[in-house]
Order: sequence, then C-alpha cells, then structure tokens
Amino acid sequence: MIEISYNDELGVLHTKTGGELSIEKILGHYDEIRQNETYPRDLKVMIDCRSTRLAVKLDDVTRIVEAAKSTIPKYKSLREAIVITAPYETVVATLFEQNARFEHYHFRLFNSENAALRWLNAF
Repeated sequence: MIEISYNDELGVLHTKTGGELSIEKILGHYDEIRQNETYPRDLKVMIDCRSTRLAVKLDDVTRIVEAAKSTIPKYKSLREAIVITAPYETVVATLFEQNARFEHYHFRLFNSENAALRWLNAF
C-alpha cells in the first residue's frame, strides 16, 4: 500500500506505506515524482515506512539508487526523509543513503516524523 498526498501548508509530499513494499512499488514512487509536473521544483518528500516490510533484496538497492538519480534532473532540488524503525528496513535505507549521493539530492533516515519534518524544513 502506498498513499501519496501533498501538504500545501508544510510544502511536503507525504508518502505513507504499509504492509509489504516491493521493488516495483519503490520504483513506481520515483516514476510518480519524475512524471508529476505539478510538484514544486524544490521538492521535499516525507516517506513513512514505519508499518512496512520491505520485500527487496540488498542487491535491489542499486536499482533504487538509479531510479532516484534519473529523477533528480526534473528538480532544482530533491530532499527525501524516510521514517523507518525496523532493523532490516533500516539496513536497506542506510545502504541507499550511502550510495545515493548526488548534487541537488539529499536523503536521510529518521525514527520520528517530527525529526524528519524539522530536517526537511531546515532547507
């Protein structure tokens, strides 16, 4: 399950996931961001994965990094904060964070929504 909504007041695209999240759904997240022309060109994204089990292999991280990389040129800047608490999911997100270091792109892990929002709004 993926629910996407844009909060005009906060200026944040909120993505909430639940259940099992496949590689296809994660790649679809980047397709949505890449194709949507209505989002601000300085996009802040909050991804809430606290009730999610990632059904991806560690080798899939490369595909996710490439999807993020191909999305960046559509924006002046892209910032993503992921709220995640489960051990395996944290490992996958950490691997992504270590490999997705691009100009105009920032990704960071958090264990609370408030901390993630503070970081997103600090820019």
